[in-house]
Amino acid sequence: MIDPADVTSNDPLELAEQCLALISVVVKLDDTPTKESLQFILQEKMAALFAVLYASNG
Repeated sequence: MIDPADVTSNDPLELAEQCLALISVVVKLDDTPTKESLQFILQEKMAALFAVLYASNG
């Protein structure tokens, strides 16, 4: 099934920028539930980034 909310990019630079943005917010955030949610999203983005980098290196 296609998830319309999943718009994960295949561009490593864009994924890296998204990870950096999420990290900067998580570090500054005090709201625990929001912080945990963003950390989960960050984990998914990092997994996508590593998958793209691994695939590009063959």
